[in-house]
Amino acid sequence: MEFISLKTISAVVVAIYIVHRYFKIYHTLTNIPTIGPSGFFTTYWGIIDYFKNTNSFLEEGYRKYPDTVFKIYASTGWRLYAGGRARLADAKKAADDELSFVVGTNESLQTEFTIGPEAAWDPYHAIAVRGPLTRNINMIYPEMREETIASATDHIPLTEDWTEVPAMDVLMMIVSRISNRMIVGLPLCRNRDFLDTNIKYTMQVSTSAVLVRMFPSFLRPLAAKIVCSTHGSYRSLRKIVEPMLQERLDNDEQFGKCYAGRPNDLVSWLLEVAQGSQRTIRDLCIRILAANFAALHTTTMTVTHALFDLATNPQYINPLREEVEAVTNEHGWSKASLHKMKKLDSLVKESSRMWGIAATSSARQVMKEFSFSNGQVIPPGYVLNFTARAIHRNEANFENPHEFKPFRFADMRDEEGQGVFHSFVTLEPDFVLFGIPNRHACPGRFFAATEIKGILAHLITMYDFKFEDGQRPKNLEFGEVLSPNPTAKLLFRKRRL
Repeated sequence: MEFISLKTISAVVVAIYIVHRYFKIYHTLTNIPTIGPSGFFTTYWGIIDYFKNTNSFLEEGYRKYPDTVFKIYASTGWRLYAGGRARLADAKKAADDELSFVVGTNESLQTEFTIGPEAAWDPYHAIAVRGPLTRNINMIYPEMREETIASATDHIPLTEDWTEVPAMDVLMMIVSRISNRMIVGLPLCRNRDFLDTNIKYTMQVSTSAVLVRMFPSFLRPLAAKIVCSTHGSYRSLRKIVEPMLQERLDNDEQFGKCYAGRPNDLVSWLLEVAQGSQRTIRDLCIRILAANFAALHTTTMTVTHALFDLATNPQYINPLREEVEAVTNEHGWSKASLHKMKKLDSLVKESSRMWGIAATSSARQVMKEFSFSNGQVIPPGYVLNFTARAIHRNEANFENPHEFKPFRFADMRDEEGQGVFHSFVTLEPDFVLFGIPNRHACPGRFFAATEIKGILAHLITMYDFKFEDGQRPKNLEFGEVLSPNPTAKLLFRKRRL
C-alpha cells in the first residue's frame, strides 16, 4: 500500500507540474509578442539556447519589436523586455508602486537571501553613497590616487622587460584596494584576507542568486540555506572587521560624530544616518559587503574592457597620454582634472557602449497592472528588463554602432552646445549602463567613473602594455552577463619614452 501511495503522490505532483506549466506557457502574457520557442516541449530547449545566446535573442526582440514589450521563456518562466525610447520614457515616469526598482533588484539578486534582509528592505547605504560619498569625492581623491599608485606598483611591477600579468585578477585587486580605501580606509583596505573575502563574496552573490531563482518562491527560504555560499564570507568578514567597527561605534558614542581624527569613509557616513538596529556589527558588516558587491566586479569589468580595447587598438594610446599629461601638468591630479580629460572619458563610455557588463539593465518588478502609452498592458508579478546592449548597438542611436570609436563621445561634446552632454556619467535614453534616466539611476556612478578613469590614466602614463599576439581574447558570455576573458594575460613593462 505504501508503494502504491508513493506512486499516487508522484503522479499527482507530476500532473500539477504539467498543468501549471501548460497554463504558464499558453495562458499567460498572450497579448505580448514572443521571441524564441513557445511550445510546451520546445521551451526546454529554448531555456538552454537563451542562456547560450542571450544577446542574439534580445537583439532579435529589439529589432522586431522596437516600440513594444516582448517576452522570452527563461529558466524562471516568462521574462519581459523593452528597449524603445517611448517605453523607457514610460518606465521613467512610473511610480514605485507600479514598477519597483527595489523589488526588481531584490528579485534579480535574491538580495534577502544572498546579502541579507537588511540590504534588501532597508537599503540606507544607498543614501550614504548618493549623498556623503558623492559630495566627498573631491576631498578623498588624494587618498584614491595614493592607493592607485600603491596597488598598481604592488601588482604590476615597473620592469624594463615585458611581464605577463593575469589582467582581470590583478585589476580586481587594484579596484578592491581603491574602493575599500573609501569604504573602510587604512589599514584594512590593504589586508589581503579582507580583500580576498570581499572579492570571493561578489562572485558568490551572483552565483547564489541564479541558484535560488530556480526554485519556486515558497521554497526559496529553504533553498537559500542550502545553496547560498555567501554566509561563510559574512562570518569571515565579521571576524576581520568587528574590532574596527566596535571601536567606531564606541568613539561615536563617547565623542559624537565630529571628533578630531574621525575617518572620512563610508563606515563613518553610514554611522551618521544609522539608527537603532542599523548601529550593530551585523548590520554594518552587511553594508560593507553590499558596497563591495556594488563596487568591485562591475568596475573591474569596465576597466578591463577598456584596457583590452586599447591593447588591441594601440594607435589611440598616445593621444590619451598627451591629454592626461597636458591636464595633470597644468592642474595636477584631482577629480576635476579627470573631468577635463574628455578623450579618456569618451574611451570609457565607448568601451562600455560596445561591451557593457550585461545585456540588460534597470530591472523593474511589475507591482500592479501597468499600461504603457501605446496601450500595451503588462500584469503584476513579472520583472521588466531593458535591453541595454541592443540599445547601445542600435543604428538609430549611434552611427556605425558595431565599430569601436574611442573618441566618439569626445567629438560629440566638441559640437556647439553639447559640452555638458555625452559624458560617461550622463543619463541618456541611448546609454543605459547606469540605468534609465530617473531617480533610481546608479548612485555610485560618480565615484566609479572617478576610480575607473584614475586607474586608466595611471596605467596609460606609467606602462606600456599589449597582448602577446595583438588579438583581444574572446569575451565570456553566460546568460545576460558579458565579461572580459577572465583568464586573459596582458604584457606590461615600464613605459619607454
